[in-house]
Amino acid sequence: THPQFKPILRGDAAQKDAKIHDQASFGRDVDEVAKEYGLDPNMFRAQLQKESGAFTQGYQKAMRQEGDLGRASENNTSIGLGQISRKYLDGRDWSDGGPNNSRVGGKTVTTQQYMNSPTIQLRVAAANIAMRIADHGGVQPGLLYYVSGHTTRDAQNGDYIDSINRLMQDESIINVGR
Repeated sequence: THPQFKPILRGDAAQKDAKIHDQASFGRDVDEVAKEYGLDPNMFRAQLQKESGAFTQGYQKAMRQEGDLGRASENNTSIGLGQISRKYLDGRDWSDGGPNNSRVGGKTVTTQQYMNSPTIQLRVAAANIAMRIADHGGVQPGLLYYVSGHTTRDAQNGDYIDSINRLMQDESIINVGR
């Protein structure tokens, strides 16, 4: 993994979205986005599966997945394929650490753009983990930070890493569309 940074909004999302019509084409797009952002495609697939069930429940349902409901009163649940915090969207509190970051184009991604485009959801998730890996010294600390906001392994985020490692070996995840 060698994080690369590409703009999230490139004006081509609608054309890319039109090519995603089933799980196989979704899997191929996941791999393409992973490579664009310098990520191991199997790690990215595993992370999307862990976050939203993107491969086992289908990408369309996973795009609507909502988690962290304990933060719902703050309008800060996590949504979509990569379970991105709402605070990364619409120019909100954390957007400079996400889509508004200059490394990935420095443009606001709206909740509507995000929720309606598998391409944008994949790019936001890939950009987010690529920045965490680059900023925190590698894949494991980047994943730890992604899930918990810190890089010290503990029971909660250690289980996350273990799950990612298991999913990277799961043929029902890594073989879709290949």
